[in-house]
Amino acid sequence: MKKISLILLLAFITTASSAQSLIPTKYGIKAGLNFSSLNITPTIDGVKPTVNSSQAGIAAGICVHIALSDKWFINPEILYSQKGASFNYNFTHDYPDNQRAEYATTNTLVLSYIELNPTFSFKASDKIALNFGPSVSYLISDADYTITGELISGIAGINENSLWPGSYESTELDIALNIGVSYFITEDLLIDTRVSTGFLEAGTINIPYQLNLNSSGNQIVPDAEYSVKNRAIVISFAYLF
Repeated sequence: MKKISLILLLAFITTASSAQSLIPTKYGIKAGLNFSSLNITPTIDGVKPTVNSSQAGIAAGICVHIALSDKWFINPEILYSQKGASFNYNFTHDYPDNQRAEYATTNTLVLSYIELNPTFSFKASDKIALNFGPSVSYLISDADYTITGELISGIAGINENSLWPGSYESTELDIALNIGVSYFITEDLLIDTRVSTGFLEAGTINIPYQLNLNSSGNQIVPDAEYSVKNRAIVISFAYLF
């Protein structure tokens, strides 16, 4: 993790220093919120899709505004960024005597990243800039994944408070595309909005889908696997020095 963070920092400094001759160059701080969600796709047939809802997380760090011309700028930034979502899915428990119980679950997944965003910006007017560029994110902490559930139909054959726990297998690196708009409130204070869409699989969720009892009374638990990709709407303020 330290090596990756150092590489990102060096890339940030190199980008800034390579354009020192361009005027003006401004440094700044940036803080805002990620309204993030997850693109969750079943990887096996017959598995019900999840019902997702977005959640808010912190996005904050440092940025540099480097003029390439009167209209074009490059705005590299390094941010701490929280992503994830809440989502629901149902699963069933089948018994040998042809009875069935259905359970509903509520899940929360929180991911923490260091983001490098080398954003290109076109100054459409004194107040408006159009922004686009890639985003490279490195996961800096283990995923925080929680699951709770309740019986919604049928008979209660297992304790609702001890549902088979889901698990999340994360990948460290994520690549995304950022597209957005900046509005300059003053020459040095701006509000920045963007949509971020992840291209790489951020991880996989393995969750209980159907619990079956065989003739010996033992539980058979086939996992339902979901592929996860990040997406977010980011709203932040930046102050330039």
